[in-house]
Amino acid sequence: MKKSRLDRQQDFLLNFLRPLVYIWMRLDAKRKVTAGEGVNFKRKEPFVMLANHTFLFDVVHVPLRFRNVPFIIASQTLFTKQPAKFFVTQVAHVIPKSKGKSDMQTIRKTFEVVSKGYPILIFPEGDTTFFGETGYIEPSTMKLVKKLGLDIITCNVQGGYYSKPRWATGKRKHRQVELDYQLTIPKEELKTLSVEDINQRINQALYHNAYLYQQEKRIPHPGKTLAEGIENVIYVCPKCRSLNSFESHGNEFHCTSCKTQGTIDSYGFIQGFEYDNLIAWNQFQRQFRDALLQSEVSSSGLLSYLKVEDESQVILGNVDVIYRNQQLEFSGSFEAILPIEEITNATITLRRDLGFTYQEKNYLIKMDRYAQSFLRILQDKY
Repeated sequence: MKKSRLDRQQDFLLNFLRPLVYIWMRLDAKRKVTAGEGVNFKRKEPFVMLANHTFLFDVVHVPLRFRNVPFIIASQTLFTKQPAKFFVTQVAHVIPKSKGKSDMQTIRKTFEVVSKGYPILIFPEGDTTFFGETGYIEPSTMKLVKKLGLDIITCNVQGGYYSKPRWATGKRKHRQVELDYQLTIPKEELKTLSVEDINQRINQALYHNAYLYQQEKRIPHPGKTLAEGIENVIYVCPKCRSLNSFESHGNEFHCTSCKTQGTIDSYGFIQGFEYDNLIAWNQFQRQFRDALLQSEVSSSGLLSYLKVEDESQVILGNVDVIYRNQQLEFSGSFEAILPIEEITNATITLRRDLGFTYQEKNYLIKMDRYAQSFLRILQDKY
């Protein structure tokens, strides 16, 4: 299939902007690149690249070295506002995966761009890690890559989580990232493997534990607001078992119920609580699903409605939302009571943007706090 006018426009702009993007990414984080045998950054033939998702800008760092710039499969929810929408539709190579639309459209577009000679880049977790560990990978992704029948290159991203934790509102110094590219499954071998075999191989290639990495590397990331935002990911106090009782300021946070105080040190570890890392803390708090459903939690936020027909975002305004008695109660610019059993497709994008579908309408609320609590109330998959 021949390239379209838009394809050629994007190719030109991406090559023209490449030197500026290199400078931008150097300012974002110091980068170390390792390429295993069979990985050629100048290769022209298409391939599938899979990468773990550790921080926001790994979507730029990971494909940057490849001369033939891959198309990235990404959630359209992230790109409903200008100027980002213009960038991903007119400049960057992006295949949107939209809520409310069939996955068949994404699959069809993927095969189309491969037929034009483009590689594909997928972050199969579907979301950036909140806790520092590679998350669940959908087996359906492996069905797609097997059908494509291309070389599978993996990129294991390390160091990005500590440089920019997804939950954190404050900046870190000495940001750096390591990118390890490997030809994990050649296309000849791909034909002989089952979907289960491919999934196992990819999970092994992409697994990363940021805290084990940091224990070995001991890279300091000092800052003045290292703890701010942590209440958006932790919701059970290990000391008193209270729910939704955390507040943060600067490098410190505390439980408002038992008054236990903790800090985040310059190496990213938690001091003052039983758990010194968020992976262990999250394993602990996931045992409290029933208690969370029986609790009451509230937050303010900015509510928007996502229009599927033109993938735009309409701001409805500021709201207060309370979860109690198996329902979300909205007040302010939007007045409604939504039973949680009728809410589907609950996800968090960016740091604390909670998206969900109710009565075939897609909503997005930028939560001021407790985003992870609301997510876990609406679904317990992630």
